[in-house]
Formats: sequence, structure tokens, C-alpha cells
Amino acid sequence: MQKSILVFMLSICVVLGFSADSYAKKKSVPPQKPISEQKTETKPEGSASAGIEKNETTPESTKIIRQKPPTDIFSSSNPLGITFAENTLKKASFYLGEKDYESAAAEVNSILRWIEDATEYHTELYQTLNKLENSEVQAGIERELAIKFAVLRDKALLLSAKVDIANKNKRKAVKNLVEVVRSQPSTDLGFEAYQLLQKIGFTYKAEYETIEAPATQDTQKK
Repeated sequence: MQKSILVFMLSICVVLGFSADSYAKKKSVPPQKPISEQKTETKPEGSASAGIEKNETTPESTKIIRQKPPTDIFSSSNPLGITFAENTLKKASFYLGEKDYESAAAEVNSILRWIEDATEYHTELYQTLNKLENSEVQAGIERELAIKFAVLRDKALLLSAKVDIANKNKRKAVKNLVEVVRSQPSTDLGFEAYQLLQKIGFTYKAEYETIEAPATQDTQKK
């Protein structure tokens, strides 16, 4: 009887010890999800570069000063601009070729004085701005416009002189032709003006003669 009680008590101790050991293991190891429920984290393509781009700070854009192309000054409808004056002179040249001297004179006279004034005004603006600090670019614009108007002025003077010559008013033509030669002595425009001065008899072209050298004693002996 006592032996049976002892065996029973030992069995209880073994069961309790096994249960305690199992409980300790369960407590120390955290529960894991089944493999089917475990999610594998995958990075999307380009995620690394996307992260870099997100963290990058965009530098402030560098300001670049650019000269905008002119608009009004070269508009054909602007009576103060270059193109308007050019078109007027083209009309005058056309009428001159058609021997419509009255229309040619009207076109030239309608624009000549303004072209002369514009040349002078832009020249004065260039000289003024060129003396100021940080105005080199704007001064250069005025210089360029002064040159363009000066070329148009000389073309207008030449056209006006041709109209005067066609109308038998050579004396009036001389002044304009001389102005063109003085302004552009080495250009085709200046050469044409000087040739007209020769043609109307205001000046003449140098002519050279070929003179044979007198025979020397040595040449006579030969």
C-alpha cells in the first residue's frame, strides 16, 4: 500500500516538472506566424533612387540674364523703327526704276529727314550711356541702331540725288552725293556716289597715258 502511494506521488512530480519546463520554453520563445501568413517585403524597382530623389534638395535655379529679341523697333508698322524706313526706301527705289520720279521723290522726302534725326538721336544716346557704369550693353544697342540708321541715311541721300539728277536738278544732287562719299568713302555706296559726281560733271576721273621712255645710248648701240 505504501509502495503504491510512493509511486503515485513520483508520477505527479514528473508530470508537474515536464509541464513547468514546457511552459518556460513557450514563454521564452515568441510565437511565430505560419509560413503562409508571413509577408515577404519586396522593394519596388527604383525605390532606392526614388528615396534619393526624395531626400535631395533642389538647388535654387540660377538666374541667367538674356537679352530679349527686339520687337517694336523692327516692326514694319512702327514708323520709328528700322524696317519701316527700309520699306519706304524700297518703294522709292521701285518708283525710280519705273521712272515715276514724282512718287520716288515723295517717298524719299517723307522719310529722309526722320532717318537723319534718328541717326543723330541714337548717336547721342550711345555717347551718353557709354559714360555710365553698368550701361555698356545698352550703350552698345544704341551704337548698333545709330550705325543702321546711318546706312539708311546714306541710301536715302543717294536715292534723293538720283531723283534730283533725273529731274535735271544736278546742283541739288551734289550736296547729297558728297555727304555719302564723306560718310562711306570705301564702300560700294560711296563709290557709286562718287561715280555719279563724275558723271554729272562735278569732278572727273584721273586718266593716265602710257609714255615711252626716251632711248638711251645703250639701247641705240643695240
